[in-house]
Amino acid sequence: MTFGSRLKWARETAGLTQKQLSEASQIGESSISEYENDGRDPSALQLVRIGEVLKRRPEFFFETGEPQREVVLWREKPCSDAAQIELQLIELADQYQRLEHCVGNPSLVALPFVDALRQDFDYPDAERLAHDFRMSHSLGERPGSSLLRVLEEVCRVKVFHLPFNPTGTAACSLDERYGAAILLNSNNIRWRRNFDLAHELFHLLTWKLFRTGAQVTEASEREEKLAQCFAGALLVPAEPLKLAIASQRRGKSSLDFDDLFEVARQFDVSVQALVWQMVSNRIIDKSKAMALLEKIEGRVNLWEKRKDEARPAERPIRFEALAREAIEKGMIGTGVFAKYMGISRRAAMKIIETEIYPGSEYQASAQIEIVDP
Repeated sequence: MTFGSRLKWARETAGLTQKQLSEASQIGESSISEYENDGRDPSALQLVRIGEVLKRRPEFFFETGEPQREVVLWREKPCSDAAQIELQLIELADQYQRLEHCVGNPSLVALPFVDALRQDFDYPDAERLAHDFRMSHSLGERPGSSLLRVLEEVCRVKVFHLPFNPTGTAACSLDERYGAAILLNSNNIRWRRNFDLAHELFHLLTWKLFRTGAQVTEASEREEKLAQCFAGALLVPAEPLKLAIASQRRGKSSLDFDDLFEVARQFDVSVQALVWQMVSNRIIDKSKAMALLEKIEGRVNLWEKRKDEARPAERPIRFEALAREAIEKGMIGTGVFAKYMGISRRAAMKIIETEIYPGSEYQASAQIEIVDP
């Protein structure tokens, strides 16, 4: 493909018109049209601006061969700007992996993927997969408290948080360039994010099973139900759940909302997720569960609307630590550090001068700028 055809492909993948790209990059619309028709080439500065808008590195436009679109699997696509959010996730994951290369630790992902030959995968398999993952990664009886840390530090899954609507959705991606990535909604409270994290983990573990052959970019209803089954079984294991409920009852014939909330808090999941796991483990039947959820709906919604929890950081702690290490070793310059950290150049210079080289004569303006490593 020519430069122009790759530019057009990237623009359309980003869901932008020529006019929108022109406005975002501050480059004339007629110029954008000329670039796409290979009438002339942009300057180096214009190419950087275009790349920033389209979330593509400059060298992408000069690569040979047909570009392959990265697959981002959504539970439900956002109401708007889905393409831009997808590209932001891919850009963050790519930056993360490039930082790993900078510090000499480039391994991609360490997940026990399900064999792609398994075509008869069903609900008992999803529960068994959850059990095996919990045991092999030492998640204990309350997996929700350590799942994020284990995925990031042990399994090398890149987990990011961004705000988007609807809130009841999340996404994941698996690519040979940057490995495994999960996107959670920062508008959700922690126990909602926990369940989303486990749900997306299932999609990553079974990626080679359900995304074989032609690129399947949407999950079927059955796959989504299997993911729900897996997430519930992983976060709320059967035996610990039964023990927790028995302890909370203390001789009472039934549990009230406060009891349910306390058990849900222990497992770091929502009350709804807890109730459906009680159904799955035959502690109560489905009709009683539905009646119970209807009865406590108002109180559940009240808890869901609490705003006393801090919003999670967009980038993982390790991502920011790698960026600091990379600039300290001279692997990236101030501009790239600012871009990766999602901050202004002025804020980046302050971090470098006061935290990375405190008390030194460091001059950010004099440092050699290294383009994306």
